[in-house]
Amino acid sequence: MFITAIIGIIFFLVLILLAVRFGLTKQKAEEERESQAVIHTSGIYSIMRKSPREDIGTVKPSRAEISQYLSEQNVDIDKNSLSQADKEALIHQWNTSLENALNEVEEGDKKGLEFYYYYFENNDRVCEKYVTKGCFVTRQDLFKHPELIPPFHLGCRCMLKCHHGMEKIKDTTQIGMRPFLNTKGIPPLPDWKNILKIE
Repeated sequence: MFITAIIGIIFFLVLILLAVRFGLTKQKAEEERESQAVIHTSGIYSIMRKSPREDIGTVKPSRAEISQYLSEQNVDIDKNSLSQADKEALIHQWNTSLENALNEVEEGDKKGLEFYYYYFENNDRVCEKYVTKGCFVTRQDLFKHPELIPPFHLGCRCMLKCHHGMEKIKDTTQIGMRPFLNTKGIPPLPDWKNILKIE
């Protein structure tokens, strides 16, 4: 009876130690994944960030998926007819917008920038229900949630811009810069299948 109790206690302690080790290993791996410090020749530490390019394919539709979807569509959200040329323009615009946003983040990483804001040169009737010009996200937000990188739907006019701290507020925002993410997490985003015909 006594030996059984001791064996039970030892077994319990071993389980606790394994759980603690697993927790520490997982935490350390997560910290290493989020950022890696490297020494440049100048001896200055800087953060090398993982490009969102590596994860974007898991949260955005592929070219084939977009092409397949558009092949079954004849009109946009305003009931404007879509020709084959319109569909090809939508695919091209999606790829160009995504590439521009990824380049913006990668350029911001080279400069050590931490803030990005959403910007619209033209009205976007789909995005305006979800994203306000001037809402900002941090680089950490983009790391954790690459789905925050535009485009958000077919024909999306939303752009992601680096915030250097020198921009004129009236040029970057409508009602003052405020965080896009809230305490509840990611607000709803447009369904990528919403089609806004390119004008």
